[in-house]
Amino acid sequence: MADQAGMNEQALHAEIARLNKVVQALINRAESSANIDTSDFNLFQSTITLEDLVRRRTDELEAALRENEKITRALRESENHNRLLVENSPMCIHEIDMGGRIVSMNMAGLCMLGLKEECEIQGYLYLDSVSTADRERVAALLTQAYAGVSSHFEFKAAGPLGKIYKSCFVPINNKNGGVEKLMGITEDITERKRLEQQLVEREELFRAIFEQAPSAIELIDPETLRFVEANPAACRMLGYTHEEFLQLRLVDTQADLNEEALVTAVRQEGESGEMSLENRHRCKNGDILDVEINSRMLDLSGKRLLVGVWRDITEHKRAQQEIKLKNTILQTQQEVSPDAILVVDENAHIISYNQQFIDLWQLSPLLVSERLDAPVLQTVVEQVAEPEAFLARVQYLYEHRDDKSHEEIQLKDGRIFDRYSAPATGADGQYYGRVWYFRDITERKRAEEDLRIIAGVFDNSQEGIVITDANNVFLNVNPAFTQITGYTREEVIGKDPKMLSSGRQQDKTYYAKMWQALKQNRTWRGEIWNRRKSGEVFTELLSIAAICDDDGRVRRYVGVFSDISYLKAHEAELSQVAYYDALTGIPNRRLLADRMVQAIAQAQRSGRMLFVCYLDLDGFKQVNDRCGHEAGDQLLVEVSRRLQDALRAGDTVARLGGDEFVVLFNDLAGERECCQILDRILEIIALPIVIGSHEVAVSASIGVSFHTSANEDGDTLLRQADQAMYVVKQTGKSRYHLYDAKHD
Repeated sequence: MADQAGMNEQALHAEIARLNKVVQALINRAESSANIDTSDFNLFQSTITLEDLVRRRTDELEAALRENEKITRALRESENHNRLLVENSPMCIHEIDMGGRIVSMNMAGLCMLGLKEECEIQGYLYLDSVSTADRERVAALLTQAYAGVSSHFEFKAAGPLGKIYKSCFVPINNKNGGVEKLMGITEDITERKRLEQQLVEREELFRAIFEQAPSAIELIDPETLRFVEANPAACRMLGYTHEEFLQLRLVDTQADLNEEALVTAVRQEGESGEMSLENRHRCKNGDILDVEINSRMLDLSGKRLLVGVWRDITEHKRAQQEIKLKNTILQTQQEVSPDAILVVDENAHIISYNQQFIDLWQLSPLLVSERLDAPVLQTVVEQVAEPEAFLARVQYLYEHRDDKSHEEIQLKDGRIFDRYSAPATGADGQYYGRVWYFRDITERKRAEEDLRIIAGVFDNSQEGIVITDANNVFLNVNPAFTQITGYTREEVIGKDPKMLSSGRQQDKTYYAKMWQALKQNRTWRGEIWNRRKSGEVFTELLSIAAICDDDGRVRRYVGVFSDISYLKAHEAELSQVAYYDALTGIPNRRLLADRMVQAIAQAQRSGRMLFVCYLDLDGFKQVNDRCGHEAGDQLLVEVSRRLQDALRAGDTVARLGGDEFVVLFNDLAGERECCQILDRILEIIALPIVIGSHEVAVSASIGVSFHTSANEDGDTLLRQADQAMYVVKQTGKSRYHLYDAKHD
C-alpha cells in the first residue's frame, strides 16, 4: 500500500508540472504580440482564465498530495506495526512458495526449527519439519491450499522431541487472481495435547474409581430426590440394574424414612454442607441392609447435586450383636474354661475361682471356699520350684496394678504351668482387682521339644522334604528342596506341586494310581520325573505319607524325595553298553532279540507282515585292508546312519558284528512294499563315501525272511534271512533275495 501511495504522489507532481508548462506557453504567446486585437485579447483572456483554473487545480493537487503523504505515513506506520506484530508473535508466521519452500518466517518459527537467523531457512522445505509418519498427509493438505482452499491440520514434528504442531495455511493470490504463495500460522500445541491427554486420563481414572469402588456412590437431585447416577456397587447391593436404578427416587430405597423425613434431612444437609449417619436401605427383593452413609451437597457448574457414599454394614451390625452375646457368654466361661482362673480384688483377697484352679494346684476346696488368702498362697508357693522369685513377681504385680504379666512356672514335681495375669479395670479405667490364669503346659513343652528335634531334622536333611495341605498345596519345604529343585521356599508356598511337573510320565494313569494308593494305604513310594527351576528334568525317588486327624481325615501330606538322576544316568549307561553297539550306537544283538519278540507279537495282533532283512556289506574287507581299521569303522558308522535315515519310525536296524546288519520292517502290507524299501537301501549304501583322503564305495547283499505263522520265532526268521543272504553272495551280490523254503 505504501508503494501505491508513492506512485500516486509522482503522478500528482507530473500533472502540476504539465499544467505550469501550458500556462507559461500561453503567457509567452500573449506577450509576443505587439498589437492586441480582438482575437489576441480573447486569447489573453482565455490564458488568464486558464491560469486561474490551473492555479486552482494546482492547489487541489497539492492538497491531494499532502493528504496522500499523510496516508503514506499512516500506511508505513501500520506496516511497521504489523511487521512488529509478526516478528514478535509467539506463534510461527511464515510464507511458503509454490515449491513448498519457506520464503519468510518470524522469530517464533525460527525457534521452532532450532534456527537463529532468517537467512538459514533459504531453500528449507516446509515438509522437512514434518515427521515421516505425517508427511504424506500434510503434503496432500498443502496441495489443497495451493488449489485455493484454506487448510487446517495438526502434525507431529520431525526430530526426537515429538513436538505436536497445529497449522493453518491460506492461499495468497497475485494481481492476476492466481495463487502465488501460501501464508501460514503454526502453533506448538504439544503442551495443550499433553494436558488434554492428562484430562482424558484423569476422567478415565475418576470413572474407573466410580465404576470399581466397593462402596455405593449415588448422585441425587435435591429438588426431586431422583437418582441422577449410581455406580455398579450401588446397583449390585440393592439388586437393581443401572436403568432401573435411575428410575427410582431416594424414598424408594428407604426402609424407615418417608418423603417428609427425607426432605427435612436433605434441607439440613444443604444448610450444613455434609452429613454422616447410619440408616437402613430396602433392596429390590425386599431384603433390608444396614448402611453407613456419608453425603455432601455439591455445586457442579451451577447445578446442586447431593452425593451420597454408603457401605453395607449389615455384617458389622450383626458382629456388634455377636459381641454382646459373646460378652454374655464370657461371663460363664470361667466355669467351663480349661484354664485355672483366680480373681482377686484390689487388696488381693480372693473374689472368685473355678474348679480347674483347685484341681491344678491340688488345693483343699474348703481352704479356697473360705477365702483364706494366705493359706492358699502358701500352698501354691510350696509347689513352685523357685518360690522366692515367684513371690517377688506376685508382690510386684500387686504394687504395679496396671501391668500385665506372663511367665512359665516350673513346679517341683516336673510340671510346667503357663501363668498370665492382667488387671481387672472397668470402662471408667478404675482398678477393681487382678485376674490370674494358669494352664498346665507340660505336654505342650514336651511336644515343642519334639518339634524342635523334628525341625532340626527337617532343616538339615539331605533329602528334599515337602509338606502340603489336604488339597495338595505347598505349606513348607526344607532347604534341601531348594538345593535340589532350585526353587526357594517363597516361590513355592501356596502353589501346587504340579509346577514341578516335567510332563515325562508316559503312563497317564500314573498319578491316579498314586493318589489311589495314598487314599487306601496312606503311603506311596515311587519314581517320578520332575523339572528344576532351570528347566532341567531330573528323576527323583519320592515317598509320600498322609497325615490324618483323629477322625481319619487327611490334614497334611509329607513328601520326602531324593535326586536319583545320577543313578538313572548310570543305569542308562549300563543299558547303552548292554543293548547298543559301541561303535555305531544302534541296537546290538541283545536288543534286536527283544525287538524281534515285540515285532512278532505285533504282527500276530495286526495280521500285517513282518520282514527280517540280513544285510552284509560287499567290499568292506577291501576298504578295511586298503584304508585301515579306522576307516573301516567310519564306513560302518556312515552305513548305520544311512540305514537309520532310510527306515520308518517303527522299524529297527541292528548291528550283529563286523559288517553284518539286521533290519526289521514292521506293519507292512506285503512283499511289494518291502522291496521298495530295500531298493532304496541298496541305492543309498552304494553311494560313494569320503573317508579322509579316500573315496570308497561298497554295496550290500540282503537276505529277507518274513513272518508267516505263529510258530516262527525270532531265531528262525533270522536264520532264514541269513540263508537268503548267502544265496545273494553266491549269485552276484549287491541285491536282495527273499527266503524260499523249497530252494534255500
